[in-house]
This record gives sequence, C-alpha cells and structure tokens, in this order.
Amino acid sequence: MKTTMKFTCAVFAIVTLAIGALPANGAPGDLFASINGAGGNTAGFIYEYTPNGIQNTFAPSLSRPRGVAFGNGGTLFVANTTFDNVNGTFQGSIVKISQDGSQNLFATIGGNVFLEGLAFDDAGNLFLVAIDNNSPVSASTIYKITPRGVLSTFGSLPGQGLGLAFDKLGNLLAADFSDQTIYKFTPDGTRTVFAGPSAFQTDGGPVGLAFDALGNLFASEGHDPTVRILKFTNGVESEFATGVQTRGLAFDKAGNLFGADLTAGEILRFTSDGSETVFASGIPTPEFLAFYLLPTPPPHPTPPPRP
Repeated sequence: MKTTMKFTCAVFAIVTLAIGALPANGAPGDLFASINGAGGNTAGFIYEYTPNGIQNTFAPSLSRPRGVAFGNGGTLFVANTTFDNVNGTFQGSIVKISQDGSQNLFATIGGNVFLEGLAFDDAGNLFLVAIDNNSPVSASTIYKITPRGVLSTFGSLPGQGLGLAFDKLGNLLAADFSDQTIYKFTPDGTRTVFAGPSAFQTDGGPVGLAFDALGNLFASEGHDPTVRILKFTNGVESEFATGVQTRGLAFDKAGNLFGADLTAGEILRFTSDGSETVFASGIPTPEFLAFYLLPTPPPHPTPPPRP
C-alpha cells in the first residue's frame, strides 16, 4: 500500500443559498471539465467545450472543484472544497449550476473533508466521495443524497477514494487509489472487490472511472511513470492506452473516451480502438469530466399490421 495525500468526513447539512450568476449556455453534447486552477479558495472554475473544442468559462469562483455530474434537467453538480486558514481544515460542499450559469449551494459536508468523485444513479440520487483529512490512511466515506435532499452514509473505502461510476445494473464502482482497488457496491451498499492491487502497477492505482455503452469499465491509473487507461470487460483487464496520465474520464454520445491529463494540462480524446488525439490544451490542471447528454428516447414499438 502506498502513502498518499490526506484530505474528509463527518456531519453534513443541506442548504440552499444563491451564490451568483454568470451568463452561460450549457448545451447538450458539450463537455464540462473541473479546473483546479491555482488551487486556492475561489481559484477554480468549470470549462465548457463544444464538440469542436471551443472553450468557454461556464462557472467561476469555485474552490478546488473535483467531481462533476449532471442531474435531471441539465443541472451540473460540482464537488467543491474550501480551506479554512484559521483552523487548518477543509470544508466540502456540493454546488449546483443551472444551464444559465447561476450557482447555488446544494449541500455541505461537515468536518475536515476533501470531496472528490460524484455520480448519479438512475433514480436521481447523488453519490459523492469524501476523504477524511484526519485519517492517517486517507480513509473515505461515500455519501448518498436523495432527490429530496435526504443524506445518508452509503459505504466506506479503506483508502483515498477518487472516481465513481454506475454500471447498468445500478452497482456503484469506486476507485480507491491508495488501496489500489476498485470496489463494487450493490444498491443495498454491500461492498466487494471488483479489481485488486494486481490489476495496477506498483506505484499506480485507480483514479477516474467510466462505463461505455457496452458496459465495459475504463479506469485511469495515476502516479506511475508508465501510467495507463485500463479496460475491464466482464471483469477481465486489458490495456486500452499507455503512457497517458489521465484523471477524470467521460464518454461522449459517439463512444469516444475523453481523459483529463492533469500533468500536461490537456484533455485527450480516444476512439474505440485507442487512437489518441489532443482535444484541448493549455488548461491549468484539469480534474474531472462530464458530458451533458440528453437521455436516449425509448424506441417506438412497431404497430402490428392491419388485417
């Protein structure tokens, strides 16, 4: 097990408070990226990219933004963490941003916490990772917030939790970087190991997670000089891309995989065969990614022929 940065958890409360508004236009098909920026309070922001790579600042004045996920109606939820210089502690919150860019504080997580991955299930429940900055092993808690704002503890991770993703059966996959393990949680919160340390290199571990339309899980591997993106098909591991240090992962409607390269300050695009191109560059520390995708309408049944 590796030593890692400590950043997490305790009491939480729901609040709704207007923060401000910035004219913006979140559009279906666009890519949204959380940007750490200089790393201080209010120094982070969200970039929006059109499919042809045109960049726009969608939301400013965020603090160490990490996980991004879209809820119903096209509202973007962001994991946000401020630092209290007086007490030397972190404070986690969830900010929701409407399509016009207006920001509202949706939830706060009490205690010395650092928030990372976000994900929604099909019922509209929001799940988030909170890392305990008081824990010597950066132990993490996964919280659940229902559409009505009811909070509960869903599960725990032994080490530093990062990315989250749901499979088609409603199981939640969670990346535990320092434990070098991807854990699977059934809808009732039962935890099992999906992929253990043997799947990762000696100084590597899972960071970002994303499922493609076929149900294959993709995981970015961090903190190794020969980092990779791994693909798991029915639990069987293979290398999808090598030599790329990506964090957040997301798929577009066409099945292309996008990865945030924190070190190079780029967003990379991979076709289904693993071919890599640079989608955007010159970005100050991109973290997590999310596409604003409209739900696919159900197919219309073919009417029976008339007699």
